[in-house]
Parts: sequence; C-alpha cells; structure tokens
Amino acid sequence: MNNIWGDMSQYNPVTWHWVIAVYLFLAGLSAGSLLIAIAMRWVKGDREESPVLKAAALIAPVAICLGMLCLVVDLTRPFHFWLILVNYNFTSVMSIGVLALLVFIPLTFLYALVVFRGQLATIGLGFLQGLADVLNGLRKPIETLLFALAVIVGAYTGFLISAMNIYPMLNTAILPALFLVSGISAGAAANAVVALLLFRTPAHDHELGRMHGIELPVVGIEMLFLFMLFCGLYFKGGAAAAALASLTTGTWAAVFWTLVVAVGFGVPLLSLLLPAQQRHGKGVMLLGALCSLTGVLALRHFILYAGQSYLG
Repeated sequence: MNNIWGDMSQYNPVTWHWVIAVYLFLAGLSAGSLLIAIAMRWVKGDREESPVLKAAALIAPVAICLGMLCLVVDLTRPFHFWLILVNYNFTSVMSIGVLALLVFIPLTFLYALVVFRGQLATIGLGFLQGLADVLNGLRKPIETLLFALAVIVGAYTGFLISAMNIYPMLNTAILPALFLVSGISAGAAANAVVALLLFRTPAHDHELGRMHGIELPVVGIEMLFLFMLFCGLYFKGGAAAAALASLTTGTWAAVFWTLVVAVGFGVPLLSLLLPAQQRHGKGVMLLGALCSLTGVLALRHFILYAGQSYLG
C-alpha cells in the first residue's frame, strides 16, 4: 500500500465485498456455460439436445438470477433497484450492462423452453408446449442473439470493475478478457458437473470428452491474461507495481497461489496427464470441474479484494 501517513491498516479501502465477487462469478458462469454449449452445438451441427446443452440451458438462467439477487442485496436501498432499469446513461458501463442483462435474462428462460421442449409435459409445464414449439422455429436467431449477449455479459463483469480508476490493479483493459475466458472455464466445468450428476451422462460421453479437451487451451489463455495483467502492473511502476505485493504478502497472496493456481489451474491440468481411461472417469472429471469452479470463484475474490487494497 501507499503509506503516506501512519499505518494504512487503520483504513479500509475495500468498498465492494464478497457479495459482488459472487455476483461477478455467477454472471460469468451463466454466460460461459451458454457460450461453450452453443458453440459446440454449432460446430457439431447437432439436431438433438445434448446433455451439455441441457446443462447450460438450466445453469444460465439460474446462475444469472442468483447473481442479480446478490447485486440487489448489496445495494444500499435494495427496494429501489428498479430505478436503474428506467434511468440509462450510455456513458456508464453499468447502464450498458443492465440493458444487456434485461435482454439476456428473459432470453435464457426462453431458450431453456426450446431445449427442454420434449420434457415440458413430464415436469408439469405442458401448457408452455405451444410457446416452445414457436420458439423452436426461431431457434437460430435466438441462439445467435443469446451468444452475442453472453459475450457482452461475460466481458461486462470485467468492464464493471475496470472502471474503478483509483485502483491500478482493476483499472486495466485486460480484465474484461480475463473475466470472459475464466467465465467460459467456469461454464464448462459447471456444464460437466450438471450433465454428470443431474442428467446422469456417462463419463465417456463424446460431448463431455470434447468439452474436457477444450479445458487445456482455455486455462492456457486464462494464465496468459493473468501474466499480462501482472506484467502490465510491473512495467507501469509506482503504485501499480506496488500492487504486485498482493502476490507475495497477506491473505490474498495465499488465496491466489493456493486456490487459484494450485487448485484452479493445477488439479485440472494434472488430470490431463492421466491415462485416457482414468482421465475420462466420472470421479476425475467431477474433481477437475469442481476445482476449476473453485479457482474461478477465488480469482474473482482475489482480483476484487487485492485490487481494492492498493490505491493509485
């Protein structure tokens, strides 16, 4: 920290707390799960609903709604949250993000109707069958719009905190890209967990195997963006370089090296070194996915808390 007068421990520069970190995680998770599932569907040209797509269609609306609940609870006046829905300032990152979310959230529910249209009657939602059939006829434009909005929502979480220009670790252009990629990593992991546990998909399922294979390049890109973030701080010098102390001292250094690097990156990458039969076992896949989710959640906390602890 910048010790200008006395001991800085008497001050608390953190204004955004764990609730916001959880919101950032859930929003990225919602967007990332859809991005990877829809992309895989397009590449393969599937006409049937794969377990991965079903998992994403379920995760996306649930995660984003829980995230919005966190955001509303954190407001000073939570019952006045509706004001941001009717007052827009298009020079504000938050206003642009809210507008994207206003379209993204209902679209995730409509897309879930399309994906689960064959099971609506069995879960007591048969009265929505007609709507689901109509939406299925518009599937391509819905998927295209949803994919674009998912990119915006995933990156928006990074833009939101990068606008805090008094914090050198947060005020960097790399954060939106880092949050988007880490959201895709979390989304893939969550898709695997839900597909394996809820939809009882065999661990050797081809779709799960393809998604598992994407993990290495995604984690590699995520690590590259983190390296670029820290290099940028170092070469800026001054208060920005001082923020690198968050990697070597204090609680958040332990969080970064233990939960982000060792658990979030290390365990999934080490699992790729196992023989193919073991690597695609249910236990190994669940362990790797849960570790990825833990790492991304810890990364959100590290960036938010360590970033706010060092003023420019």
